Amino acid sequence: MTAQLWLDSIAADGARIAAIDPAHLALPVPSCPGWTVRDGIVHTGGAHRWAIAFLQAGPDSKERFVPDVSDAPDGDAVVRWYADVNAALLEELRKHDPDAPARAFIGRTTAAFWMRRMAQEVSIHRWDLQNALPDGAEPLPAWTAADGITELTRMQIPLILGKKGLPAELAGKVIAIEATDTGDRWTLRLRADGIDVLDEPVPADVTLRGTASDLDLVLWRRAEPGTVDLTGEREVLDGLLDVVVI
Repeated sequence: MTAQLWLDSIAADGARIAAIDPAHLALPVPSCPGWTVRDGIVHTGGAHRWAIAFLQAGPDSKERFVPDVSDAPDGDAVVRWYADVNAALLEELRKHDPDAPARAFIGRTTAAFWMRRMAQEVSIHRWDLQNALPDGAEPLPAWTAADGITELTRMQIPLILGKKGLPAELAGKVIAIEATDTGDRWTLRLRADGIDVLDEPVPADVTLRGTASDLDLVLWRRAEPGTVDLTGEREVLDGLLDVVVI
């Protein structure tokens, strides 16, 4: 994905969140137990402010940021509040060249990190919130979902496994993920403390096939593995997802 596609994705999914009928703010969010729709809106706005704070502080900042959402209003006005926060995020991101140095929770990086991270953050939470509504959720756009799987396999999952580790019996197992609509394939070899993303396909212990949206939702634990075509040792996938709770 290019920087402009990330920005377009943030704007499009942000607009969908801002368009939620305030009559539904008290509904529970099934994919995020304990949340109401309002909670999800405020959380997503907080994530936007987190990214803004890192970008504004610059690449050499050492501060650990806690986003302030104390101004999030009660009642119907929270959707307008979110729209304004989303617009502020886009304004800040557009000030930075994608390759410009930046800092994030992973350490020193580039502004492109935040473009991708926020595109994925607002995409998955847009789905969470729409899924709580009577009409249900639209699938993730294929290119957004495929990029999300790349982010998960190259950043999110390795970061978590580096902290938690995997059960010894999963080390060396291979998971193949194949998107039927985009043609993308990800081959992962599990390690006790992370994963290796392989450049070439190798025989897999478990293979997942489906649309990029369905695959991304399974990896984010928003959908059950049974929603995609799964062959091989399902316990390998289950073991990974039991550790990687996102």
